[in-house]
Amino acid sequence: MKSYFSTLDKSLCSGCAACQQACPFDALVMKPDEEGFLFPSKIAERCTDCGLCERVCPFPKPDYSNQIEPEGYASYVRDLDERCQSSSGAIFYAIAKRILDKGGIVYGATINGRMQVYHKGVECVDGLQDLRGSKYVQSATRDVFREIRFYLNNGRTVYYSGTGCQVAGLKAFLRKEYTNLVTSDIVCHGVPPQRLFDMHIHYLENRYDGRVEKYMFRDPAKWGGCEIAEIVDSKKTGERHTYVRPSYILSPYLYGFIKGMTLRYSCYNCPYAHIPRQGDITLADCWGVKQLAPDFNPDHGVSLALINSGSGRRVWSEIVNGIDFRKIDITRAVKWNGCVVKPSVMPKIRPAVFGMIIDKGYKEAASTIFRPPVKEVVVMYMKKYVKIILGRRMIKFLNL
Repeated sequence: MKSYFSTLDKSLCSGCAACQQACPFDALVMKPDEEGFLFPSKIAERCTDCGLCERVCPFPKPDYSNQIEPEGYASYVRDLDERCQSSSGAIFYAIAKRILDKGGIVYGATINGRMQVYHKGVECVDGLQDLRGSKYVQSATRDVFREIRFYLNNGRTVYYSGTGCQVAGLKAFLRKEYTNLVTSDIVCHGVPPQRLFDMHIHYLENRYDGRVEKYMFRDPAKWGGCEIAEIVDSKKTGERHTYVRPSYILSPYLYGFIKGMTLRYSCYNCPYAHIPRQGDITLADCWGVKQLAPDFNPDHGVSLALINSGSGRRVWSEIVNGIDFRKIDITRAVKWNGCVVKPSVMPKIRPAVFGMIIDKGYKEAASTIFRPPVKEVVVMYMKKYVKIILGRRMIKFLNL
C-alpha cells in the first residue's frame, strides 16, 4: 500500500507521530511544512533504513478490529455543574474520573497559557480541567505514546482520548493489545495547524490591544459554537476584558475551520471517519437530540456515545449510575453528525487558502475569505432571535 514515506503525498499522513515515536534511533522529527502542518522528516545520519516507521504507519492500512455492532446513546452526566464545564454532556469527564478513581492515568488534549495545544497525562481529578473542552487545533502528541507504553507495561490503567487518527496512531505504535488501555476517539471535522491558530491569537491581540490569557472554542455554560477570549489590557492598568463572538461564523479562524478551508489534506481523505470506529468508545455532540431523544433537555449539551468494544462496554457499565442516557438509532444519529461516517469535503478554495495567508497575511484573509457573507450573518441572528422569542413564549405558556 502507498504511504507518505514512499510518495510524500500529504494526503496520506495524519501527523499522528506514531512513526517518530516508534523509531528506536530517534531518526525522525516532526517538522512543519509551509502551511504549518507537522510531517515526519528523517535525520539521514541516524536512519538505518529498518523500515519500522513505515510498518507502524496506520494510515494506509486502517485497523477496523472493533467488529462488534456499536451501541449508540444520547447521554449526559446528571451533575449540572460538571456538565456545564464540558463541551457537550461531560461523558469524557465521567469516564476519566472513573479511571483516576481506580488509580489510572488519563491522556487528552490541553491548551496552555501560550495557546499551544498538545496532549498530556494527568493523575488527579483537578488535572482533568485542563483536558476538558473542545480544541479545534491539531494537538501535538509529542512523546506521549512512549509514556503510555511505559505505564501500560508497569500495570497502570491508561485512558487515552484523541481524534480517530491519534487513537489509530497509538495502537499502531503499541503493536499489541493491552487489557489496561481504554481509548475514546473524538468525532472530528478535521484539524487546522497550530501555526494558523497562533496567527489568530496574534490577530486578536492586535485588534484588542492586549494579551490573550485564556481562549475557549465553545461556551461551557451553553451548547454550541462560539469564541471566548479573555484579554489582559496591554496598558499599565492590566484590566481583563472578555470578548465573545456568539457564533463560529463571526470568528475568522472558526469560520475557516467550519467551512473546511483550513484542514490538513489527510482530513479530506480520512480512513477513520468510519464505522467500526477506532476507540473503545466514540464521543461526539449528539446533534438532533430533540428528534433522537425528545425527553432529553439539550440546553447544556448532550454527548453521542458509541460503545464499540468489550472494554467500552465495561467502562460504560461503571459510569451509568452517574449519567442519564437513552439508546438511539445510530443510523438516524449520523444524519445529524455526518463526520461519524464520512470525512469533510475539501472546498475548491482550499489549495489557495494558505498561499494567500503567506503572501498577504492573516489579517487580509480574516477580512476576505474568512469573513461570512452578510446574508449568512443575517440568517444566523434571525435564528437566534426566533429561538429567544419562542423560548420566552413557551416559558410564559408553561407558567399559565
